[in-house]
Amino acid sequence: MELINILTIVAVIVGPIAAVQIEKWLNRNRANQERKVSIFKTLMATRGTVLSYKHVEALNRIDLEFSDSKKYEKVINAWKEYFDNLSQKVDENNLTVWSTRNEELLSNLLYEMGQSLGFKFDKVLIKRNIYSPIAHGTIDQENQLIRKGIIEILYRDRTLPMEIIQNQDEETIQRQKDLQEAMLDYYKNSRE
Repeated sequence: MELINILTIVAVIVGPIAAVQIEKWLNRNRANQERKVSIFKTLMATRGTVLSYKHVEALNRIDLEFSDSKKYEKVINAWKEYFDNLSQKVDENNLTVWSTRNEELLSNLLYEMGQSLGFKFDKVLIKRNIYSPIAHGTIDQENQLIRKGIIEILYRDRTLPMEIIQNQDEETIQRQKDLQEAMLDYYKNSRE
């Protein structure tokens, strides 16, 4: 058998196998890239609402999705720095400094992530081009106050305020008395 015939037979056998393996490899790479882009898009979309579940979930996926290549080393370093700041204990005295630092570190993270994924955003755009209606902030504050108030009532740190209103209308007072008497009669008779 000639060498050309052997090479043809090998090509016929190995060709489809290699094609399938190459396709699998391309699909895996495409899926990896799509997950990274999804994280970036989520973080960009929620950068004005950093307490949202979507934002926090996307942050927690960074280590998982961006640690597979040296190409993303700047992303991982920016994430570590941001995470370190997020993990700091904050009180009222240093809240403003901490918040300012968080904004800066988040924009650095998004910038590095965007650069590594081929997006051309600058840090100013990332930091300042956020649409967040004032009403959303108001709703969040009101919800927080409601939750806090309910928790205080449930834990008996606060009582439910009540006000007794005296009604001067004689007809209403008489109807209340009649209702009370009817209820008392009913309960007395039901015991017998």
